[in-house]
Amino acid sequence: THKPLRTVSVPYLVLNCIILSSPYTSNNSTMSNRVYVGNLAWSVSWQDLKDHMRDAGDVQYSKVLTDRDGRSKGCGIVEFSTVEGAQDAIEKLTDTELKGRKIFVREDREDGKRGGGAPRAPKAEGGAAEGGESAPAAAASSAPASASDKVEGSQLFIGNLSWDTTWQELKDYFATVGDVQYSNVAVGRDGRKKGFGFIRFATAEEASQAIEKMNGVEFMGRNIEVRLDNKA
Repeated sequence: THKPLRTVSVPYLVLNCIILSSPYTSNNSTMSNRVYVGNLAWSVSWQDLKDHMRDAGDVQYSKVLTDRDGRSKGCGIVEFSTVEGAQDAIEKLTDTELKGRKIFVREDREDGKRGGGAPRAPKAEGGAAEGGESAPAAAASSAPASASDKVEGSQLFIGNLSWDTTWQELKDYFATVGDVQYSNVAVGRDGRKKGFGFIRFATAEEASQAIEKMNGVEFMGRNIEVRLDNKA
């Protein structure tokens, strides 16, 4: 007779992240300098994660994975400057507490194949990781800027933004006017938002309508400035 299979209850937070990104999905035996960090508190930012992981070595990049709504998935990726740093993180930081949760740290073997996460971006202003993050530019924008995609007069400068504004919130707000092709909240090298961003519409007419309807309007507690981006 066969013994009945025993069911095991797995917390949603851990299951969600492990299914999306298992560190054991590759047969590559070479140790990576990137680690996967699971069981993160919902409130953990990429900066919180980076600061915590610095105890193991020099962190080049940190990212908290988010879903399409911008909500944390409870897991993230950290890249060290050396393989030794990643190894030390696994050994020293697994089961350490970050914002009330004991995290687990494993080698990340996905390296660019992970679904749903923003690719690593170069360290530059504007453009990433609220969701690639030590390269703040990876998640601060909705799409890479491409000169061939731009229509003259279609890109706007949005000033006086709340520090809490994300590119997704900015995009959703301006999507009430027209088809938003690109959304970006500028971020400095220190990872802090600069209080302004950019929106690019499919047409110049939509951009003009946005200036008429949105300039001076309150958005997330601030009266925003909306004008043509003269540098586009």
